[in-house]
Amino acid sequence: MPLNSKSSKWLYIIIVLILCGAAIGMWYFKQGKKPALASFREAQVNYTAHEGIMGTRTSLTLPDSTEILLNGNSTLLVPDNYAQTHVLLLDGEAWISTKHAIKLVTNILTITNTAPVSFRIRCFEAQQGATAYLGSGTIQVAKSYHSTTDNQAETLGIGNMVLANKEIDLMEKETYQPAELDHWLKGELAFSKVPFMNAMHTLEEWYGTEIYVDGDVSGLPVLDGSFPNQSLEQVLQSMQKSMSFSYQFKGDRVKLKIK
Repeated sequence: MPLNSKSSKWLYIIIVLILCGAAIGMWYFKQGKKPALASFREAQVNYTAHEGIMGTRTSLTLPDSTEILLNGNSTLLVPDNYAQTHVLLLDGEAWISTKHAIKLVTNILTITNTAPVSFRIRCFEAQQGATAYLGSGTIQVAKSYHSTTDNQAETLGIGNMVLANKEIDLMEKETYQPAELDHWLKGELAFSKVPFMNAMHTLEEWYGTEIYVDGDVSGLPVLDGSFPNQSLEQVLQSMQKSMSFSYQFKGDRVKLKIK
C-alpha cells in the first residue's frame, strides 16, 4: 500500500534518527579507542605508525639509516619532525641499531644514547613490565614517568639489561648472557626437551603475543627441534606433527586447544 505524505514524513524522521544515532555511537566508539602512547605525543605533530604483523618481525630503515626490527603486535611512531628531534615512540618490542643520538620513548622506559648503539627493548602499553637489553655501545635508561622513589637513570654497558615494573615502581640493572640476545636477533629459536607450557611462554616472548591454552597438556611430549627464522604459524604447524592440538589467531592473540 502506498505511503501517504504523513507516513512518509514520519518514516523520514525515523531514518534520520537512526542515522544520527549510528553516527553518535561511532563517535563514542572512536573516542574510547585512544591511539598508542597518546599522552606521549607532541601536540601539532603528525606521526607515521609502523605496525608489526602478528607472529612475524618487520624490518624497517629510517631516512637517517637507523635500522629497526619490529616484533609482532608492536607499533613504532615516527614523528614528521624526526630529522630534527630524533625522537621515536614505541608500543611493543623492537631491536634498534643506529649511528645517531636518538631518544626512544615507551610508556615505562626512555632510552637515550650519544654514540652508535644497538639494543632491544620490550614495553607494551597494556602491560606493567618492561625490559631493555644492550647489544653494543652505551645507553641511558630512565623511567618515562615521575617516580616517588627513584628517578635516577641507569647506564648500560655490554652484558647489561634493565628490568622495570611500573605497578610496583621498580627499575633494576641486571646482567644477561649476550648469546641469548644474539639467538633472538638471528631468529635462532630452538627447544631441547622443553615442557609444552614452557615452550608456549617462550613463543609469547619470542613473537610478542599472548597464547591461551585450553585443555590438558600433561599427555603432550616435551618439545625438541629448531625453527630458524620461522613465523609463529610455521612453528605451530611444525609442532602439530608430533602434538595433537588446534589453534586459531584472534586479533593479537592465539587460542590453542588440546585435542
